[in-house]
Amino acid sequence: MVIEPDHLVNKNTSSAHDSMQDVEFNADTSVSGNMTTQPASSPKKSYNGGPFSLNYYRRYFDISTLDFFKSCYRSLNPLSKLDSYEFQEVGDLYGPIWVTATLIFLLFFCNSFAELLSSLGHSKDDKDVVIHVNYFKIILSSINLLYGYTFLVPTVLWAVLKFYLKVADLAPLTRFISIYAYANLLWVPAAVLSIFRGLLSSHRFLDGCLKWGCILLGCVLSGCSILVKLNQYFHIVFSNENAEEQKKHILLLMSLLAIPHLGFALAVKVAFFGTL
Repeated sequence: MVIEPDHLVNKNTSSAHDSMQDVEFNADTSVSGNMTTQPASSPKKSYNGGPFSLNYYRRYFDISTLDFFKSCYRSLNPLSKLDSYEFQEVGDLYGPIWVTATLIFLLFFCNSFAELLSSLGHSKDDKDVVIHVNYFKIILSSINLLYGYTFLVPTVLWAVLKFYLKVADLAPLTRFISIYAYANLLWVPAAVLSIFRGLLSSHRFLDGCLKWGCILLGCVLSGCSILVKLNQYFHIVFSNENAEEQKKHILLLMSLLAIPHLGFALAVKVAFFGTL
């Protein structure tokens, strides 16, 4: 039996202990640039194939029902933020497609139901129950409006950050689309509230106030959800700049993003509630 000197045993034990600490640090607080990465829990799935392969797009729809409802639940709080590592992850497209489709159906249903209540309130016999609404036009305009805004604005933002501002830690395009899409859930209370305008059709002032109230509610809630998350992201990617430059870039981007959002809200007002 060979007995090692105490100082060698202590040195080996200390080295092993330091190695274990390094492993724990790398697993829990690994950093890439200014964004923390998600702790490694399971190997990532690989999706072989190029853009012309269906397997390539599976990554954007590979989301469990539980994760989908968690994202929906979290998006109900317009002031909630993402974990910093989530900006590095690929955003799902399952939510953007189905959340937007659900909102289109809900807006259409609530608008139609309000028109029905309005017609029933004014009619005195069955012949008067006629709803003068071009449903096909409303559906087409709502599809173009909501899907166009949800996908086009994030794409333009991503292109500006990539090609003009040359952002290093650029989030995937699908992450921006996901942020915009889940924020659409906050239009649901406004859509449901708009049903009651069918009971106020004989009171033009109250009817107008309710319409604008619904638009303002949806615009503010969804806008806060989008801008809070993007403000968080901008503070991360511009953290290497001095305070003055960082503030200038963030203020400029937030202002430019607020303009199309206001335009989108006004377009919803025209599409579902008539002219301004």
